[in-house]
Amino acid sequence: MPKKAIELGPLLVSRLVKPGAHAVGGVAGLQPKNSESGARSWVLRTMVAGKHRDMGLGGYPDVTLAQAAKQRARLKRHARCSSARCCRYRRDG
Repeated sequence: MPKKAIELGPLLVSRLVKPGAHAVGGVAGLQPKNSESGARSWVLRTMVAGKHRDMGLGGYPDVTLAQAAKQRARLKRHARCSSARCCRYRRDG
């Protein structure tokens, strides 16, 4: 059984500085990703058509935790569809 990640709030997300992906907890698949250069972004790790995909949701702090969680819900609905045409996603729609 997988470990359950500690649920992070906006303040704890802002304090993450270690490079790599971090589990947010409470929002499955949503990860803030910090690069070696200090750039930060939101990534949704999910399965689309039987394959693992990392979908970028935007840069942090331009995209807040609440906005990323809202986008995650919308994208997960699209990812459940098995046809390639339906699995395409757009951040603006």
